[in-house]
Amino acid sequence: MAVHVPVSNDRHRAGSVQMKVWLSADLKNNFASVCATQGVSASAVLRGLVAAYVARSSSRQHG
Repeated sequence: MAVHVPVSNDRHRAGSVQMKVWLSADLKNNFASVCATQGVSASAVLRGLVAAYVARSSSRQHG
């Protein structure tokens, strides 16, 4: 599955908030390693995943 990774400076925008999630150390480290290998930030990937999930969920509710 291809994931679009938006480039963003959300933390510098008014109204931006931080979300904390708990992961196993192995999952976090593997995720960070994959992101680094692909040259993207983990935060950008997570923002893209959350946005895609919301969009997919919204289209299912409205369609």
